[in-house]
Amino acid sequence: MSNKAASGINSIQHEFDNYEKYKEYTHSKNWKEIFKLNGVNIDTFGTKKELNVLTDYLEDSEVVFALASGIMSQTKTSNSFDWGVNTWLVALTNERFLFLDHAMLTKSVDTQSIRHDSVQAVSASQGLMLGKIQVDLGARVVVIDNCQKAAVKVMASLANKWIRILQKQSKNQAGNTSNETLSKIHESAGLTRIQVKLAQIQIKNQERIISLLEEIRDNTAS
Repeated sequence: MSNKAASGINSIQHEFDNYEKYKEYTHSKNWKEIFKLNGVNIDTFGTKKELNVLTDYLEDSEVVFALASGIMSQTKTSNSFDWGVNTWLVALTNERFLFLDHAMLTKSVDTQSIRHDSVQAVSASQGLMLGKIQVDLGARVVVIDNCQKAAVKVMASLANKWIRILQKQSKNQAGNTSNETLSKIHESAGLTRIQVKLAQIQIKNQERIISLLEEIRDNTAS
């Protein structure tokens, strides 16, 4: 890994509160402390088996930020030994949304995941007793219903914050690439420093407009 890439990762982690604690609790499989860190009572209703095998489905560097238990409808890949709606464990990580459904009568585990670059927005709604999480992918919306009220609010908030941090990092990297490209053009085409600077300012203004529009969209969705 290059020094520039490592610096970018460290910058992302620094912007996300308690990242190192989430990392520590993930590696020690201390899911209770992750709930506690988020100010949420641990919820294992219908998902104890999923929590027991969660680590088996995480990537080596994956860090869990939040967990919730909820109901999702059957899909084409759902466990054939279950029926109707299933109770799923939803894990928000630094890489994705990970969904696990352990079969009732066998050791079969159904998994689904959504990478953060596919997510447009995450919203939470709270009813009288329970809540639900909605992950907007643009073409469709994934709904996890009958979750603990406090858990959905925390998960949506953390997800949107993390996605914004990733988008900001991506724009910074794109901006750096643009600046490097302009410098090369400057060298090869003989442009003046003033002309290059004006082009860089124009790119920055475009990035700010895009960032503002995305912020407005996120606020509207939540």
